[in-house]
Amino acid sequence: MSARRLATMAVAGALLGACAPIPRPAVLDELEHVRAGAVAAESKRYAPGAFARAEKLRGEALAALDKKDRSGAQILGEHSIAAHAYAHALSRVARAEAAETEAKAQSSTSEASLAGLEAEQARVAAEVDALDMRIKVARDAQPVVPSGKADADREKARLAAARSLALQARLLCGAARLLIAPTEPAAAQPAGAQPATTQPAGAQPTAAQPASADLVAQLDAATAAIRKLDAELAEIGGSARAIPAPIDQASRARAGCLATLTAARRAATPVTRAPGAGDALLAELSAAGTWSPVRDDRGIVVTLRGLFAGNALTKAGEARLRDLARVAAAHPSFPVAVVVHTDRDVSSREEPAWSARADAVVRALGPASGASAAGASPATQPIAPFIAGSAAPVVDPGGTERARNARVEVVFVTPETL
Repeated sequence: MSARRLATMAVAGALLGACAPIPRPAVLDELEHVRAGAVAAESKRYAPGAFARAEKLRGEALAALDKKDRSGAQILGEHSIAAHAYAHALSRVARAEAAETEAKAQSSTSEASLAGLEAEQARVAAEVDALDMRIKVARDAQPVVPSGKADADREKARLAAARSLALQARLLCGAARLLIAPTEPAAAQPAGAQPATTQPAGAQPTAAQPASADLVAQLDAATAAIRKLDAELAEIGGSARAIPAPIDQASRARAGCLATLTAARRAATPVTRAPGAGDALLAELSAAGTWSPVRDDRGIVVTLRGLFAGNALTKAGEARLRDLARVAAAHPSFPVAVVVHTDRDVSSREEPAWSARADAVVRALGPASGASAAGASPATQPIAPFIAGSAAPVVDPGGTERARNARVEVVFVTPETL
């Protein structure tokens, strides 16, 4: 073959090689696979900015390939894959944040729904309590069926019950007096006397509005019934002959005092106001975990024992009463009754000592104690001492634990109707 022919074939081969397309880099195929997957769709939704940058790099890689710049297409394709990986990472973060936001929204909705259910439950519970109390008041107000004759043991039991009912009547009428006439001064009274309240000089009552003449008359009638009952009980106690116990009169006296207390509450409570102050105080005392409060017809009751060493308050007793005084100062609409129970009958000679103990508790619960630690203004609710004697034991008065009958009840008289 001549040299000229060889040269012609070389030139032709060079021209054919220049016209052939350059091989497509494998990274571009990998890039297309990435773009076709679910990851890219997720990136486009949650990280559109990063996804757009990755697509821009892909377009530049394809443009470089069209310009026969294989190296540039390789590098730009790798950058596009890296940009897609970055967009995927951002999309995962954005998706997690969106899920967190949705979860918080659902939690807020659930909490709001739960709060609404709890409020509805509390309202229904209050209505049930109110209905129970109204049924109880109505039942107690029913005419008393006269009691028939009984044997000696039965009459003895009736006498004990009559004395207990008489005490309950005095305490209920005392609670009513705290709401109807809270400014009357008094000291601790023995079990058979009519108690009133003690209040700081110049203090303004916060637990009661001016009482109507009908309420005052109703209270006077109820206390007159108690005085008559006390006279009958005293006659029985001093008589050597068997006299029927005034159990019917005692039941009527208690019902009369409860009706008066209920009327006082209804007169002071606007019909548009839902009950709840007593519930709030009961919940607060219960949450403290140290008082074990209970509710009875008078209000919220906290029972304390071991307050005295002789006739003086112990340091621990003073501390307990100071804590309770702070609660009283925070709820000035509740008058406070201090009821001292004994573990045995109190003689006339012992009455001054028990009255001194009751007065000591009243002083410890007074305005100075209620405001000292909290720094609040002094409590202005009236505080009344009562000597209950041994008419309301909680354990067998003749048993080995009879000392438990000696106790002090601090009663927060509920000012509102239930």
